[in-house]
Amino acid sequence: MNTSLVVGMGIGKLYEGVLKKLGHQVVTVDNKKKANHKSIEAAIKKHKSFDTVHICTPNFTHEPIAEQLAPYTRIMFVEKPGFKDAGCWKNFAERHPHLRLMMVKNNQWRHDIRVVKELAKRSNVININWVNNDRVPRPGSWFTNKELAWGGVSRDLLPHLLSLFLVMDKSFITASKTAKKVSRQRWKLQDITNSDYGDVDANGVYNVDDIAELKILVSNKTVNVKADWRSLEGDDIAIYFHTKTQGHYVYPLGLCPEDAYERMIAECVQEIDNDEFWSNQLQQDLWIHQQIQL
Repeated sequence: MNTSLVVGMGIGKLYEGVLKKLGHQVVTVDNKKKANHKSIEAAIKKHKSFDTVHICTPNFTHEPIAEQLAPYTRIMFVEKPGFKDAGCWKNFAERHPHLRLMMVKNNQWRHDIRVVKELAKRSNVININWVNNDRVPRPGSWFTNKELAWGGVSRDLLPHLLSLFLVMDKSFITASKTAKKVSRQRWKLQDITNSDYGDVDANGVYNVDDIAELKILVSNKTVNVKADWRSLEGDDIAIYFHTKTQGHYVYPLGLCPEDAYERMIAECVQEIDNDEFWSNQLQQDLWIHQQIQL
């Protein structure tokens, strides 16, 4: 039986359920919420080592927690947006060559991802949108503090959209961004009196981007990527495929289903000895890190 450690019981609750479905023994850590242990040290002392580790804590804690746990696990999953920048991710991977490392890219394991691949092959223009009407995550908290989150929507939603792009085109490494590269803060904390995604801390900090856009040119395609926390014009969460001769197609996104997480973890465990698989994961993770450093 695989033993898996989940650190952080926010999104970590989802991982706990998924891992149990996969038959893993699950160990949880959180110093504020209900968990098996209040500290990582206590979990290590009792269990010695883990087959997989899942880091689901605030962005600024990811790298120090990863450093602490690297000697005690075979596979490490780090929730998006990974680390502060691509250099930190690359240096960490080089310091721990034994470790199988992956920034979570659960959307790549959607059950109908083949549909996305086929539509992308036939398209010359693709728009990948995650536009929220008003869902700024916990305004005023660490989510909207650049010192702690490193950025806003570019770190929260853009990694999901870019991971979908990577499924569409295996030549992503050669992709070149055009001059269109937008990341800006349009709102102030006092503008956000209510949010569909957590309480507003009126005394907190809001100094991050709340809209981020990229235009990517690759394989004779134009791919426009847009992430927006607060449009006030309704939700637009979908991929739009445009072809010259076969019309337009819309692929709705929405929250990634839990079974995608199951498939992601199961395949990573299965491929633990496949160096090519993990080399590809590292390339993808570094590429995403580079793009979200807006």
